[in-house]
Amino acid sequence: ATQDRQDAVDELLREPLDAMLVIGGYNSSNTISLAAICAAKVPTYHVEDATCIDPERGTVRHWDATRKGEVESAGWLPPSGALRVGITAGASTPNNKIGDAVARVLATRGIGRDDVA
Repeated sequence: ATQDRQDAVDELLREPLDAMLVIGGYNSSNTISLAAICAAKVPTYHVEDATCIDPERGTVRHWDATRKGEVESAGWLPPSGALRVGITAGASTPNNKIGDAVARVLATRGIGRDDVA
């Protein structure tokens, strides 16, 4: 499953992306590896869960591998205009955590769950 997920991320990274969100534990070797692969190609934000994304403030708390700690970034997504965000998660990240994070990303741009078909 881990190699399949890495292959899927490699395929996703062939697309032009503005940012990548990696969801999963900061101590998960699989998630850390996914974040490193993504960070080599696109601005990447490794979050533990949806609570790390604050749509009202436009910030994200994420793991910074260089600093070896959690940091907060403001303006991680532009407030308007076309935007492509890739989203992946560690193999053990539950689907509901992924869905919650997607909802918060959308909320950051003013899009509610009911607005998504």
